[in-house]
Amino acid sequence: MFKYREVPNPMKNKTKRSNEVKKFLILTIILGCWITAIKAQEKDISEIKSGVHWLDSKGERINAHGGCVIFHQGIYYWYGEEKVKGLSEKEHADGGIHCYASKNLVDWHDQGLVLNLDRQDTTSDLSFDCNQDRPKVVYNSKTKEFVLFFKLYLRQKGNAVAYVGVATSDSPSGPFEYKHKFLGGNSPNGTGDFAMFKDDNGDLYHLTVRKPDKAFVIGKMREDYLLPEGLYQVGDGITKNTEAPAIFKRNGIYHMLASGSTGWAPNAARYFTSQSLLGSWKYEGNPCLGENPNNNFGPEKTYGGQSTYVVKVEGLKDAYIAFFDINKPDHPYDNLYIWLPINFINDRISITWKDSWNLDYFKKQ
Repeated sequence: MFKYREVPNPMKNKTKRSNEVKKFLILTIILGCWITAIKAQEKDISEIKSGVHWLDSKGERINAHGGCVIFHQGIYYWYGEEKVKGLSEKEHADGGIHCYASKNLVDWHDQGLVLNLDRQDTTSDLSFDCNQDRPKVVYNSKTKEFVLFFKLYLRQKGNAVAYVGVATSDSPSGPFEYKHKFLGGNSPNGTGDFAMFKDDNGDLYHLTVRKPDKAFVIGKMREDYLLPEGLYQVGDGITKNTEAPAIFKRNGIYHMLASGSTGWAPNAARYFTSQSLLGSWKYEGNPCLGENPNNNFGPEKTYGGQSTYVVKVEGLKDAYIAFFDINKPDHPYDNLYIWLPINFINDRISITWKDSWNLDYFKKQ
């Protein structure tokens, strides 16, 4: 019996193969675009971009102003002032001390508030409408404690008298327990902006502008870091009205980045060096170069910011980052960060504006 036999259609097989090739090409293109997007995203995450808002690992705005970064057991910890959204500095926008943690200085994980203000007790030093500025944290290897310092203006007392608040914790991520306050500089009016510098031998120093005469003074702290050891001395060679100090030491030379005293308004950076922390210090001029394109401020206004801290990048030679904050007193929640790499020329620093950079910068120097 004759049966119909279908003859294979070569054009049909060709069309099938063509469709398979098209699918393969489409999948290859999609995969390529996905890989490119991932690489671009990774590159973007690794970039440090100054003068814009920064986000943490959850996509929330980083809220840690005027602070510092320490390195402990492989982790960087960033401490700064929490600013309450919707409040101005006149309305007491401080909300406590916030902490973030990172392994690489760019991917920051929120650790929450590590020192809260008291919303109930108006007699507390840390009452909700005090001012709590420029937090600095230092680890005491003898007591095994992390010690937090901050400039403290008491509730409804104005800014004529400024204390240094002290809190401690067994953990870098807190919580910190408030211990006490002290008046620095051997002055009944206390001191203003400050740095806490831990020297190679573990001794800790409080470097600050004294109230009300605006002299720059230096005092050694006790072994437990909780109080000054004795009298402060004037920093020989450091210009009056110098504030916002940020100190680091390299090759036996102390470097201090600072600013003038013009309230919230930006001014030109000041730079000093010394062979001894107690002086005498030498004025080295303004180390800043370039312009912030977001506000068109250059060295004469320190890119619109004010120095806050210098951090050493662990594991890289001569890798230091200068921190500045762009302050917006009417809307401090919108304050911005400036982090720029420090360059060294004949043991002196220079800082050049960069819209975007990453830590590989230091490997090329």
